[in-house]
Amino acid sequence: MNNQVNVMTFSQLKKIVEELSENNEIMDTTKIFIDTGWDSVQEVDPKAISIEKVKQFKVQDELTKDVFSGYSLLEKAERMEAEGEPEAAIIIRNLY
Repeated sequence: MNNQVNVMTFSQLKKIVEELSENNEIMDTTKIFIDTGWDSVQEVDPKAISIEKVKQFKVQDELTKDVFSGYSLLEKAERMEAEGEPEAAIIIRNLY
């Protein structure tokens, strides 16, 4: 079985931002967080967003033999045995 996570595109992000800008609860001072599933949410540093290159990789679950795909930053792509051409991506660094 092949499993792939649906990755948000820049076009989808622009649409979300457009919809958020029409929401009266959202102001220029509204904070942005990432919900990582823990008890608290993670702050997003304004300098945390960058454009970087990524490559796709696949990994197989040893027990089920299911194949999962993901992406790795270019500098870590060799270790992940990533394949294909590098592509530009918007990266939000969450290094806490």
